[in-house]
Amino acid sequence: MVNQLTAPFYNQLITEFENAPKGENTNGDLSKSREDAFELFKAKGFPTSKDEDWKFTNLTPFLTDTFSLTTGNTDQQDVKKAITAATIPGLDAWLLVLLNGKIQFDLSVLPEADQLIVLPLESVINTESYKDYITCKEAEGNRMYALNTAFFTDGYFLEVPKNVVLDKPVQIIHLYTATENMLFQPRHLIVVNENAKAELIDSAVTLGNAQRVLMNSVTQVTVKENANLIQYVIQDNAAEDRLINYNHITQERNSRYDNFMFNLPGAELIRNNLEIVLNGTATETHLLGLYLVAGHQLTDNHTAIHHRFPHCDSNEIYKGVLLDKGKAVFNGKVFVERPAQKTNAFQQNNNLLLSDKAQVFAKPQLEIFADDVKCSHGCTVGQFDPESLFYLRSRGISEESSRKLLVEAFMFDVTQKIENEAIKDFVQSLIYKKMENSLATII
Repeated sequence: MVNQLTAPFYNQLITEFENAPKGENTNGDLSKSREDAFELFKAKGFPTSKDEDWKFTNLTPFLTDTFSLTTGNTDQQDVKKAITAATIPGLDAWLLVLLNGKIQFDLSVLPEADQLIVLPLESVINTESYKDYITCKEAEGNRMYALNTAFFTDGYFLEVPKNVVLDKPVQIIHLYTATENMLFQPRHLIVVNENAKAELIDSAVTLGNAQRVLMNSVTQVTVKENANLIQYVIQDNAAEDRLINYNHITQERNSRYDNFMFNLPGAELIRNNLEIVLNGTATETHLLGLYLVAGHQLTDNHTAIHHRFPHCDSNEIYKGVLLDKGKAVFNGKVFVERPAQKTNAFQQNNNLLLSDKAQVFAKPQLEIFADDVKCSHGCTVGQFDPESLFYLRSRGISEESSRKLLVEAFMFDVTQKIENEAIKDFVQSLIYKKMENSLATII
């Protein structure tokens, strides 16, 4: 077994930070935060299966390679083709394109600045206001967050001004180019101001012939009073990709946040940490996730919702379909602190196993310290219902079509919540395409 503190990749990162030119990793007001984060990572190393939050996700097999931190040249024709391929058909949307973490304004189509402010993160990270975002109480001790804090240089800052309701969604396409093993650590900041509303769609594409690409990204979001943000994350990546994401959302009074997470077969490792802090009364939060896991893929979704004020609602539904030798992890936590009276929290995780060799580890959790709340959670793991299958077959429907119908019905609770028809059609088409071959092998 590789010791996380002596692995070549670990040693490489330590050397990179300590040998970086003066000022590169210790610039401006962030110097202390970066150094503290680096010292934490240096002392603890990568997470291991001995850590409770990583108990079922062993990173060791993914740390035996070394990764370059320097990107190479990019063929512009390949970039344009990738943008075209990643654009959602029929979706009338603004477009934000990033290449290796840097905003490509010439390839983006954005509204005027009075409607949406988009800047490179490096232009704001040394400002006084950004210091509030660099430290995150909920991420204390998170080593991958610390690693990102120590090294990040690129990313975007997106701000929806006060009282602005964006007329169209913003599709954000992250392009990464790599001709060798690469590590990317972007950092993004989103602020939706008072009474504003926005809809964002995130996806990432890797270009080139890299052996392995590791993405360790952090996104911080603030949804201010009476604001509304809908965020879609579509993870349809290549098999060589390894995704580790940390998303931290803070909601203020009377705000609403909706997150749709779609993990599709492809990337050999997906680890998502989604952390919501309800920092005001009368907030509303909806987390909807769908993970399809196939091949030897490992998909891990960790969510945490922190209820700190009274009269807040949270609703979470995650559903998983597992094929082949896929392995999935769901760990959902809802914390209700003592002042959060009249909380209404619901959490549900359902899993459909379509292979005897697939595995799922599910752990819904509630920690309640208030006494006047409505909270519930549940979890199921099962296979096709033979009676439902027989019912459909008895009406002349083929076995293949019957299984597809049952899978569609299983996913319906999540997909029906997508109100944008173009996004719904796109997501469903991806799901059907990914499942077509896998379902055929089990019939």
